[in-house]
Amino acid sequence: MSHATGVVGEEGVKIPSLRDVARAAGVSVSTASRVLSGSSHPVSEPTRRRVLEAAERLGFEPNRLARALATARSRTIGVVVHDVSDPYYAEIVRGLEDAAGSRDHALFVSSSDRDVDKELAVLRAFVANQVDAIVLVASAIDDPRYLAEASAILDRFRALGGVVMTMSEHGYAAPRLGYENRAGTRLVVTHLLDLGHRRIGYIAGPPDLLVTRVRQRGYEEAMTELGLGVDPELVVTGDFTIEGGARAAERLLRAEPTAIVAANDMMAIGAIRHLLDVGKRVPGDVSVAGFDDIEFAAYAAVPLTTVHVPLGELGQLGGRLVLDLLDGNPPEEWPRIDARLVVRESTSAPPT
Repeated sequence: MSHATGVVGEEGVKIPSLRDVARAAGVSVSTASRVLSGSSHPVSEPTRRRVLEAAERLGFEPNRLARALATARSRTIGVVVHDVSDPYYAEIVRGLEDAAGSRDHALFVSSSDRDVDKELAVLRAFVANQVDAIVLVASAIDDPRYLAEASAILDRFRALGGVVMTMSEHGYAAPRLGYENRAGTRLVVTHLLDLGHRRIGYIAGPPDLLVTRVRQRGYEEAMTELGLGVDPELVVTGDFTIEGGARAAERLLRAEPTAIVAANDMMAIGAIRHLLDVGKRVPGDVSVAGFDDIEFAAYAAVPLTTVHVPLGELGQLGGRLVLDLLDGNPPEEWPRIDARLVVRESTSAPPT
């Protein structure tokens, strides 16, 4: 006797079942279930793609039991960062934790180290552990496979009642709480231009992150609008670390900049350290500015001029918003965090 596939809906339309998806993909029902539920059980990527394509082709929707299980509140929130030891992420996570704890929710925080497969595995693990919400604090990895597979995981999670929120530049369409990355970079570059600098070097972030592209665009726009254009010798790539900033400053010095803007404070602090080590005065010979205003930016070897991002407050606001989304109370208008410049001792007029 053959097995029936699917069920008939109210209008006589057959609704595909998990068995239908498994048959179309040429896999077992248990394998199809692991893929579609976001299970952390290992499944090869070709098999995973076949199952996802079959489910999409058939219009498969999780059954009501699975939906009910997934929407039962676990009072947990999954948070994805690139490196939880980075002061930038640590301050945001602390704010998220304070907000979540005030309403009896706990956080699961995981670092992806900007690795595509690791971040996808983190997302699947969050889904498998039935968190109520996923908060993507880190910028998206600029990789087509990452965006396609992350979108598939997150779409299924939301279909089951989960909430997704992003807090940086991301290609996935979800509610976003962030700040003006491009405007912030324009602000700090304009500050240096107003001081009289014309040879302004730029230390970009890792090339595989969307936020890197957005912040660099702010630098390019500010330089172009004044008619200076962008000198390729004045743009180098860093890795958002102190050591990376020092290495980038070493390369930049060959182009003789009078000022350096780094895409984050860690690299700016590294640049200052290198400049001082080779006998340059900061800001007497070279001005330096950063972005983020992490806690010890004010206590660097030379207190750092930077774009202020209210990291702790941003985390607390993000925590409150994601909890409101879980309660079915989205804000009427999503708040905008405007860029603000903090001028300290690391910038001045260029040497005459």
